[in-house]
Amino acid sequence: MTKVTLDVIYEELRRLNRRMDILEELMEEIILRELPRVKLSEKEIDEIKKSVEEIRRGECATLEELLNA
Repeated sequence: MTKVTLDVIYEELRRLNRRMDILEELMEEIILRELPRVKLSEKEIDEIKKSVEEIRRGECATLEELLNA
């Protein structure tokens, strides 16, 4: 059995964080790539791009916050 240390936990969290970064980047790329195909106004496209930037900066609401809004 492997001994669990803070270093082991930290390394696992670091790997999970990197996986989440990759998924976020992929989702952002898909959204931005598909925007021109969807019939949206320039204002709507700008709002979506602004929202993506806010998410990158960590400025987002949790699902619970949205459900309680």
